[in-house]
Amino acid sequence: MSFKENMRVLFLTHFVWPHIGGVERHVERIADRLRRKGYKVKIISEKDIKYPNTKFLGLLYIWFWLFKNRKLIINADVIHVHDIFIWYFPFRFIYPKKKVFLTLHGGQDKWPIIFKDKILVKIAAKLSKGTICVGDFISKYFGIKADYVIYGGVDEIQKKIKKENLIIFLGRLEKETGVYEFIKKIKNRNDYKIEFIGDGSQRSICEKYGAVRGFCDPTPYLQKASICFAGGYLSALEALEYRCELWTDANTPVKFYYWKTFPYRNGDKLPTWNDVEKIYEYLYLYNS
Repeated sequence: MSFKENMRVLFLTHFVWPHIGGVERHVERIADRLRRKGYKVKIISEKDIKYPNTKFLGLLYIWFWLFKNRKLIINADVIHVHDIFIWYFPFRFIYPKKKVFLTLHGGQDKWPIIFKDKILVKIAAKLSKGTICVGDFISKYFGIKADYVIYGGVDEIQKKIKKENLIIFLGRLEKETGVYEFIKKIKNRNDYKIEFIGDGSQRSICEKYGAVRGFCDPTPYLQKASICFAGGYLSALEALEYRCELWTDANTPVKFYYWKTFPYRNGDKLPTWNDVEKIYEYLYLYNS
């Protein structure tokens, strides 16, 4: 039996599937594929810890819970943190020889970027043995060096799909994800039906222009939509997978760079989740 078939991987992530979101889909897809390869993957999230919803006390409770359940850390060959390195911070020093990796998923919706956030990201990357960044913008705007830059993946490349006169917005309904830019684009598209696949603070505004479906599986809507406005990389890849015309927009310098450096806009050779899983596997096997 090879080392990877014995390797125990512990993921730390804020939310876990079926909670809807790009990070959740990413973690679920990668964990599933690692398990198929023989890795033993355990995922710890807010669902397990159930900490109080207060900033300082919540963090103390997370640290207490992880210390109480420290066998999960002790027994793991690899700790892989998705964004929330602060959860693991004290254990990096309690178990200094434990192999810790980091995937940074977000930050594109923040402008200006808070200095404290930059410092925390730099510290997390410095204390990790390897770092994966979802997008090149993280290195540029947070000042770190990524071992790998990825953009997410698709399950498979769709072939012939019957389309309707439907335009969808896919993502959180927030100013920073481009809701108002999307509304400007659709105001004169009376020949198309408009639907919003997501939710957020701008829901009431969006409801004036089309049906808001909330956070749900976007697949049925992507199959029908002719045009998709994507709020982020994973939404964009899924739109291209389903042969939608891709719309994006930017309202901050970091979001402009975010989309400028997205390499798959033409829809050719989209990365699959199997491709992304291989990066995780390479990171573990050659940096452990």
